[in-house]
Amino acid sequence: MQIRELEEADFDSLSELILKVYDEMPYATTFEKRPSAETLSALMRRKLEGMRNRTLADFVAVEGGKVVADCEIVKTTDSGGLVGILVARDHRKKGLGRRLVEKCADRAKLYKMLEVYAEIDERNDGAAAFFSRCGFREQEGEDSLVMVRSL
Repeated sequence: MQIRELEEADFDSLSELILKVYDEMPYATTFEKRPSAETLSALMRRKLEGMRNRTLADFVAVEGGKVVADCEIVKTTDSGGLVGILVARDHRKKGLGRRLVEKCADRAKLYKMLEVYAEIDERNDGAAAFFSRCGFREQEGEDSLVMVRSL
């Protein structure tokens, strides 16, 4: 298993992972409906641009040439960013997500972020426990559970 920064060559494999996770748990993604090829292509372009201008950190776990997990932190304020993570079902609960969060958090510090947060849908049972294990604490949110971690 290799953990590294997202590369353009990962886009097809990452798109497959996004669709698998969406089909399994659409509420755990940011998409209102199943993303189209055009939507995924635009997402990948935004990821690359964000990495270039230091407003997005994105790391993937690759096994057998396939992306099995992805974590990103998108800078949303002058000092903070939003965490997003996807892990293939058969790779969950093995520490992989935590390793990716740590890689992204380290990069976010370089980008001058002081804290990161995750918005969690109430139907995503394991997410709050996962983020708690990664050092996040609960904070009140409007429509979802918000968890915050200082960097």
